[in-house]
Amino acid sequence: MEIGSSALSAMNQLTMTNSRTNSASGISAMERKLENASDEKVKQACSDFEAIFIKQMLDSMRKTVEKTSLLGGGMAEDIFEDMIYDEYAKKMSKTGDFGIKDMLYKQLSTNSSDILYK
Repeated sequence: MEIGSSALSAMNQLTMTNSRTNSASGISAMERKLENASDEKVKQACSDFEAIFIKQMLDSMRKTVEKTSLLGGGMAEDIFEDMIYDEYAKKMSKTGDFGIKDMLYKQLSTNSSDILYK
């Protein structure tokens, strides 16, 4: 398993911070950095989940539309159509305001802070 360069950089910064100061302020700074890194991962996971949810919704909607023989159909068209709906879902998740990722993030960040500080 490979560790990304950003993860290595964050680990190096945390190590340097830890070696420079062993005081309570140094530990709290490390905790903030870890929390910020974790926070970004949670935001990305919420955004990805919203895109998957939108994709499922679009697939259900697409099934209700009658297919015509105008474009010829076939497996290639089905694959292309599925790929384009994946991209639609990602774009809608980034630009739309569905609110799913915000609700998920709020719930997950509330639970994680409760767990961390108990």
